[in-house]
Amino acid sequence: MALGLLVASCARSSAPAAASATIVVPPPANHQCVVPRSARPTVAWSRLRNPILSYPTAGAKDQALIWAGGTWHMLFSYVTNDVPTPGAEHWSIATATSRDLVHWSPPSVWPDQAGTLGVVSPDIVRSPSGLYVATYESNPGEVGGLPDKTYYRTSPDLEHWSASHELARSLHPAPGDRMIDPSLAWTPHGLIVGYKLGETVQNFEIGWSPSGSLDGPWMYVGRPDITVYGDTVENLEFLTIKGQWHLVATSNTLDQPWIFSLVGDPDRPTSWLHWNHGRELQIPSQAWNTGRGISSVDFEHANSAFVCDATAQDGYYYVTYAGSGELTHFGGWGHAKIGIARSTDLIHWQVPG
Repeated sequence: MALGLLVASCARSSAPAAASATIVVPPPANHQCVVPRSARPTVAWSRLRNPILSYPTAGAKDQALIWAGGTWHMLFSYVTNDVPTPGAEHWSIATATSRDLVHWSPPSVWPDQAGTLGVVSPDIVRSPSGLYVATYESNPGEVGGLPDKTYYRTSPDLEHWSASHELARSLHPAPGDRMIDPSLAWTPHGLIVGYKLGETVQNFEIGWSPSGSLDGPWMYVGRPDITVYGDTVENLEFLTIKGQWHLVATSNTLDQPWIFSLVGDPDRPTSWLHWNHGRELQIPSQAWNTGRGISSVDFEHANSAFVCDATAQDGYYYVTYAGSGELTHFGGWGHAKIGIARSTDLIHWQVPG
């Protein structure tokens, strides 16, 4: 059975059947955080101390990291307005750059986006054309009381960004549908999007653009068979490791970092519903990301983990993550900061210092 017909037979579509024909596009650089043919990335490990990125009057979390043009570029949620009034905090996306992960530029904060109450949770990949694509959501929602929606922006150089565009909105077009944490994976048979759907009941979902276009048409594929602590996952990152697709995600319960491997042929959209049982990334605790009580309730240990595979350059996987010793500041989200750990095998992790 043809690929487009296979998916159409088991999923609902946001477009007529004629629009589901597959257009083969070349995958870009395996979605790695080190851009091919760029200079070897610099990590001044002996001089690093956690947290590697923090601000005295803002929280930083939900980070994504990429090395391009001799520079590290980090996109992250930037939370300001730490006042006692619940819900008064303001969410933005900011970027910062570094040559060595030690010294960082001041944050460059994206302008407020019309129609939203704030934007948050960026992920970044390269498209087949070489454009950088940042996906993100509106948080704490849309103007008018509507829940969060998904968006994307593109850039040729990680400095100049396009206007915002809606992402995969046709998959769940109802005004009350909440979509967050979008992440992309280009394959030779189109574009996969993963996201979390819902508010009271939340689920990890998969959509597919057979043409490979960010603007679709989009087809709903289904709900992956991933369960952690009896719950779903969020803060998604798709990447390839040794030629195999993986998912890095945060458990919706306890906010712990996990990694899963795709089961089956990635060129078949329905394969993206099937993953191995996965394992938790055992990130060592330090004073800055430890507190009394329970992680995700009283403090944050290693939220929003993002894995960077630099093994071809220096033999290490790096993971950045957000932590906080409390969850009282910034509307109860905590004064989050970003830390780093490294591993040669994705099992044993070392923190700097």
